Amino acid sequence: MAELNQNIDFEIIWKKIHDQTNEEEDQLLARWLSESSTHRKYYEDAVRYYNNGTQFAHTPAELKKALNKIHRKTSGYNPYINPQIFTIVAVAASILALVYFQFFQPEKTMEQPQTEQLAQSIVPGSNKAVLVLADGSEHDLSQKDNSVIDEDGSEIRNTGNKLEYSSKNAQATEIKYNTLKIPRGGEYFLVLADGTKVWLNSETTLRFPVQFASDVRMVELTGEAFFEVTKNEKVPFIVSSNNQQVKVLGTQFNISSYPEDHSTVTTLVEGSVEVSLQGNPAEKTMLKPNEQSYLLNSENVIQKRNVDVSQYVAWKEGRFVFQNQTLENIMKTLSKWYDVQVVFANEDSRNLKFTGNLERYSDFSNILGKIERTNEVEFEIKDKLITIK
Repeated sequence: MAELNQNIDFEIIWKKIHDQTNEEEDQLLARWLSESSTHRKYYEDAVRYYNNGTQFAHTPAELKKALNKIHRKTSGYNPYINPQIFTIVAVAASILALVYFQFFQPEKTMEQPQTEQLAQSIVPGSNKAVLVLADGSEHDLSQKDNSVIDEDGSEIRNTGNKLEYSSKNAQATEIKYNTLKIPRGGEYFLVLADGTKVWLNSETTLRFPVQFASDVRMVELTGEAFFEVTKNEKVPFIVSSNNQQVKVLGTQFNISSYPEDHSTVTTLVEGSVEVSLQGNPAEKTMLKPNEQSYLLNSENVIQKRNVDVSQYVAWKEGRFVFQNQTLENIMKTLSKWYDVQVVFANEDSRNLKFTGNLERYSDFSNILGKIERTNEVEFEIKDKLITIK
């Protein structure tokens, strides 16, 4: 058919999906999409299947193999590979990571790679947490479904995946603190006494009052959590984490502040927040939706940038979204959720960058399989120790 003779460089398709096209490329792609329903079908397939994960190849041969697979499995259209890309890369003495899409899962009749077989025993995280009361007593929440604890006029109800506080008194005579600890491979949902909702990620600790004071609502975070704060213009809500404080009146935001990370990152979804340094309130910045602040541990300066917030809050919705992330950071995230240890036998592999959108509750074998089939790395699995070669 004549409509198939109009070709396009696959790199433009990939760049559009990843929001990296310039104005000229946008115009070229728009014209190409308007020329044929086959072109539109191919592009829609690429977008849809990209959501199942992205894979990389560094060589023209591997990219060509991937495109041929797309040609066979989808709409029958096959864009070309521009050989000039690799010429430019060679002159620049760098490596261009080109993306191809894994459109279909392996057939069930096909033999699974050994890595995937070994990884099947590694299961995703689940609802688990330990509640430490003001008197120091500890309660394993995963073992106490539909239980109720009374503490100084407050009722604490646990359902096995949600911990909810409700106060019987109008105002606390004494502020008492509880601590919720989420282990590796765990997550939990918390509703505070004022109705604020908190989603806590793996290896996270939150210290909070059983009942808030009349002038401030203060909590302390180590790890990662997503907050949906109940609005109260008279009583600010403050999250203290590492060397920063986040002050809000009512909004939605995510904070990642793990001790082993190099920075504390605050991502705003809606409303507004004020981020300031502990002990130096003059060093502060205001965030608007789709903005993110980051505070390097080695510096006392708060910086901010515009971001796609979905990448940073996807974990709350049951997804892993990685946008041009190093393998080291990806494996750090996965290790917390799947409760595994990761060792890099090849140090260069730490800096390999990948992009993907994966299911958080997927078998570990599926995720490792997608990464391994890029031909960039190999995984060796022994019990819960993952060695990356």
